[in-house]
This record gives sequence, structure tokens and C-alpha cells, in this order.
Amino acid sequence: MAFNSNGFIFLLLPVCLAVYYLLLRKGGGNRIKYWLIMISLVFYAAASPWLLLWLGASILVNRLFLLRLSRPGKKLLVPAVLFNLLLLCGGRFFSTVPVLGISFFTFQQISFLIDSYRGEVEEYHGLDYILFVLYFPKLLQGPLAPHRELMPQFKHLSHIRFEAERFYRGLILFVLGLAKKVLLAETLGQAVDYGYASLASLNTADALIVMLSFSLQLYFDFSGYCDMAMGVSRMFGIALPVNFDSPYQAADIIGFWKRWHMTLTRFLTQYVYIPLGGNRLGKGKMYRNLLLVFFISGLWHGTGLTFIVWGMTHGFLYVVTRMWQDARDSRQNAAKNRPADGNIRRADGTGKKNATAAEPPRHKILLLLKTAGLFIYVTIAWVFFRAPSLPDAFLLLKTAFRFQWQRVGRQLAACFNMDEFWYMIKVIRLDRWEYGHYVLTFLFLITASLIVFKAKNALWIADRYRPGITGALILAGLFGWCVISLSGVSTFLYLNF
Repeated sequence: MAFNSNGFIFLLLPVCLAVYYLLLRKGGGNRIKYWLIMISLVFYAAASPWLLLWLGASILVNRLFLLRLSRPGKKLLVPAVLFNLLLLCGGRFFSTVPVLGISFFTFQQISFLIDSYRGEVEEYHGLDYILFVLYFPKLLQGPLAPHRELMPQFKHLSHIRFEAERFYRGLILFVLGLAKKVLLAETLGQAVDYGYASLASLNTADALIVMLSFSLQLYFDFSGYCDMAMGVSRMFGIALPVNFDSPYQAADIIGFWKRWHMTLTRFLTQYVYIPLGGNRLGKGKMYRNLLLVFFISGLWHGTGLTFIVWGMTHGFLYVVTRMWQDARDSRQNAAKNRPADGNIRRADGTGKKNATAAEPPRHKILLLLKTAGLFIYVTIAWVFFRAPSLPDAFLLLKTAFRFQWQRVGRQLAACFNMDEFWYMIKVIRLDRWEYGHYVLTFLFLITASLIVFKAKNALWIADRYRPGITGALILAGLFGWCVISLSGVSTFLYLNF
């Protein structure tokens, strides 16, 4: 079942919340956990009851491994991790039905196994572990929440009480995430699907619009899901980790990966990069480890060459950026030990410097150029992420950068002409204008771009917005608009990973 469905919004979620808080009023206990587990199973089985076999087998075998790992002298970590990786490969490549969310619940159990082997897991009840894996807001697309953040909350569920403000802010976050998916990502997705289905007929302007549209679509789609997941979880009084923090506003690739799919970055850092040696074995091996992390990140999304190329394009720029930063830091450290600005720096480093002038305006211009340059690079890399094959990816890039300008195709432009606005265009008779069919295209792309580059993110808005009548009316109107637009909305992109 998807968050963006009538069944979830008007049936499953209200029933689940009502029974949940009723159980809390009566003392709760383990009944609350059983209720959340049952709802999670219904939520997952809505896609296909057969998928419960994969999920059940994963939980059962991992639970058995965990019981063995907790005994002294039992070293079954490697077989346990291999089992999960084999299950992941089986669900990805040999299952007749795609096993939704398999990467997310598999990686969470791998992290639990490793932490348990290291002795970093506190004593827990088996029911808490099952709920940790199944908890439905983060089951299908994350975020990848570590046990140290969720298990303590599950352990003390009976202490949760209904708080109107927390519930309201969770509702705001859910509606904003729903709007990202239904109103923004879906419209952009229509243009992307049309573009990739018509690669041979695109011109330069078409190709650039398709590339831009996918960069925006993927962000609004995935971050929208995570906003909804956090919003739903807040309604239950349970906090999930943040997964996005306006990543396209980053000025370099390192900042980008501190803001994009943050929980995956944290997972790969803790369970891949650091065990490989991190930065402890010298710069050369550190750069190698970083490339391996991005290679694995590509494989996590898919084993096709397109995903590997996508991962390595990010890895290459990440390593180059890290090299440049290391060289800059070395120069700055060397400069600290030399006399500067007429002041002699003492050996203890406490010498004073002359006051420096305020940063010139060119600093802001440079920051803007760096942010724009990074976005262009990431957008080019996303082509390999989305294209069904390398030849298709290179065809789109070749079309985009051969600079043979023609008018944007009418069929591509029509993908942005949302009915509710296209009717207004007809009323004021702009549709009779030669360029009338392109008005909504460029207004939509400009608005979506301003949101990702300039606007505050949904979490910031939900945390800081002051409840009031005006805000409630705006929220209700946005929610109503989303509900009206739900029919025909596709599933989330990351359900495939």
C-alpha cells in the first residue's frame, strides 16, 4: 500500500491511529506493539500477500542468527551477512514479483547483526526487533533508521501520550510530502517518461528539459516519501531520522551527500568506509575506500552498468573534491606557522592577526556558480541513473549537448499542462497564442527549481510554522488538491530499490 492512496489516507491510517491511542489510554503494553506489527503486515501485503514470505523468512533467519551471535564464542557474522546479501540478490533478480523495499529492510538487519556482533546492542525483546524491521512508515523506502534510534522508542511506547501540536506538525509534514509527490513529482514524471520513450525524436531543448525534470522528479518523489514517513511517525509519537536537507543547495559534492539520502550515507560510512580503514591508512587508501563506497552505492541501486557508471561519476568528483580540500588545508596549515600580516605567530599558535575585511560580494557569486555547477554535474549523472541502458544515456546526452536548437515539442510541453491551470490558460485565451502551450511548461519548471534552490524544506516549515486559521485553510486546500489529483498517480521511484 502506498502513502499516496485513498485506502491509506482515509482507511488504514485513521483506523490505525484511533486504535493506537485507544490502546495507549488503556495502558497499552505489548498490545500496542502487536497492533503496529499487524498494521505493518497489512500495509506490506497490500502490494502482494506473497511478499510476506520474503519478509517473514528474512526476519526469522536473522532472528536465529542474532540468538546465536549473542552466545559467547559464536562467530556467525559472515554467514549471517552473506544470507542477507543472497536474499537481496534473489529478491532483486530471481523473484517473479519485485520484492518491494527489500534493500531497506535487508540493510537495516545487516546493521543490527554487525552492531550485535560488536556488542553495541542493548538487551531487547524479540517483539521490539520484529517491530524495528516491520514498522510500516519506514518499511518500503526508509529512512534507514538504526536500532539505537528506534528500539529505545519502541521499548517505551506505553509512555507516549497524544499531543495535539506534535500531531498537527506531523500532519503538516505528511501533507507537504504528499504535495511533493502528487503535484510536483508526478507532473515532472510524465515529461521524463515521454522523453525516455521518445529519445530518437528529441531536440536539444527537449533533452535538457527531460534531464532537468528527472533531477527535480527524483528529489520531490523520494524526499516527499520521507516527509510523509516522518509525518506519519510523528502522529504516533515516534521520531524517524531526517533523510534530506535541501541537497541541491549544496555547493560541492561532499555537501550534497551530507544532505541527500543521509541515512544511506551514514550506513555506508559506518559499515563499509570505516571497516575498510576509512582515512586511517593514508590518503591513497582513503581515496580508494571512497571510490569503493560509491561503487557499492551504485550496486545498491541496481547491478546494471548504468548504476555503476552513476555511482562512479559521483565517486570520481567526490575524490577530486576531497583531494582539493586536503591540498587547501595543507596550504592553510603551513601558512599558520609563517608570519602573516605583520604579526609574528608564536609557536603555540596564539599570535594575533590583523582584522580582515568583510567578505566581498564576489564570494556570493562564486558560491552561486559552484552550486549551479554541481547541480549540472549531478543532473548529467542522473541520466545514467534513469536510462534503461548506456546507449540510451549517451544518446540523450549527445542530443542535449549538440546544441541544435528548435522549439520544444508540443507533446513534451503538454506533460506540464495540468488540467486545473490549462483551463485558466484557455479562459484568458492564451492557448491561441503561438507560444501559449509553453507557458505552463516554463512556469512549472521555474517554480519547481525555485523550491529546491531557495525555499525552506518541508521539515523546517513543519517545525516552525505557527498553527492558525489561515495556515489550517491553506493546509486543507493543499490536501484537497492532492486528493483530487490522486487518481492515476504512480508508485514511488525508490520502491524499485
